[in-house]
Amino acid sequence: MPPDTFKRWLAEMKKAGLAKSDADCARLLGVSANAVVAMKKTGTDRRTDLACRAILHRMGPYGEDK
Repeated sequence: MPPDTFKRWLAEMKKAGLAKSDADCARLLGVSANAVVAMKKTGTDRRTDLACRAILHRMGPYGEDK
């Protein structure tokens, strides 16, 4: 996703109460805080796009029931 869309995801995560900071979002994505800084500048790949959607919609890993 483009950088602006990723920034919107970060904001939506905070608005939904799923994260308090970009660092929280990094932890949920399983990446470093520096990776989030880079994604804010360059955007993300499709794998990260899908992970962002899943996290925002409170989906766990495939095959893991809630």
